[in-house]
Amino acid sequence: MTIGITGPRRLAPWRGAVMVLIIAAIVLSICLIVLGLTGDFVVDWLWFSTIGYLGVFWTTIAAEAEVFSAVFVATATILWVNGSIASRSGRSPWTYRPADFEWKRTDIAALPDVLEFMRHRLPWPFITASGASVLAVLVAWGEVHNWGVFLRFLYHVPYGANDPLYGKDIGFYLFALPAYVAIKNWMLLTLLLSALFAGAIYWVQGHIEYDAYRRSMSPTAIAHGSVLLGFFFVVKAWSYGLDRYLLLYHDNGVVVGASYTDIHVELPVLWLLIGLSIVAAFASWANFRVRGYRLPAAAVLLVFGGSFVLSGLVPALFQRLFVKPDDEGDARRGAVGALRSWHCAGGPECHNGNAARRLCGRSGA
Repeated sequence: MTIGITGPRRLAPWRGAVMVLIIAAIVLSICLIVLGLTGDFVVDWLWFSTIGYLGVFWTTIAAEAEVFSAVFVATATILWVNGSIASRSGRSPWTYRPADFEWKRTDIAALPDVLEFMRHRLPWPFITASGASVLAVLVAWGEVHNWGVFLRFLYHVPYGANDPLYGKDIGFYLFALPAYVAIKNWMLLTLLLSALFAGAIYWVQGHIEYDAYRRSMSPTAIAHGSVLLGFFFVVKAWSYGLDRYLLLYHDNGVVVGASYTDIHVELPVLWLLIGLSIVAAFASWANFRVRGYRLPAAAVLLVFGGSFVLSGLVPALFQRLFVKPDDEGDARRGAVGALRSWHCAGGPECHNGNAARRLCGRSGA
């Protein structure tokens, strides 16, 4: 008796042509991007050389390269760590190793079969590192334009005057706060990409199922997502802390700065939202052991529901019910005072009629 063992069949000629076209398209896209960057580089170099500021040009290039490198390394490391954890934790011990994948002429390839092949035959360490690197390049390229923000932060000096609300030097708002906001936005974006990256790996590994027949998530995926959600709430708490200083930039259409509502309502609300975010972070981390849906759902509802009610409705109602009537009363009192000053300045209008006498506070004669 002879047992025949067959390996993967040879790809059809059209499949090879498709792969060649895909690779050619990728290479052509990379060449066009590099060509565009080179053109911008040469134009800027010639312009700065002409006006005699070549040193400024090289300072700009060095700052952009440093920002790109720092953001790339930090983002790639975070994404790679999350992807590696998902790849290793997502390997179920009860799954069997399938036979060599074999292309068959069928109408539609079943998605579970494709996922099964990807799960056991793809080089996951290489895919994880490559995917993290590609996403990190995109994030780093998006942060390059903040090179001026970080340079001002690194070389900032005191302004010499303090704001009246927090007592901080004005230099904090000019040099430090924009950098903190940029870092906060990068952290939120990186956490979101980490969740999506790890979720895609868990989906391929079979730990996340979402179709017409079943919607489920394994305890391993829930635990990983809970940890990332906890870090998200920590960054959110820091974001609310930065929003306290951004109150000084509010523009109500009349003046720019913190209004009465901002100081007496928005500021306490932001402190309360900071506390709620910290509570939500610890609740999410506690779900690492529980591995259920209730704690993360309650944490999300606590923070975002509280933000909608406390930061959206309460200040609007306070402004409508308390601040706006006082403003209208002040306006009426100011108008009456102006008329009184005008009529009672010694002119003849003050003696014409009972209404003028009442306005001036005179009994009449």
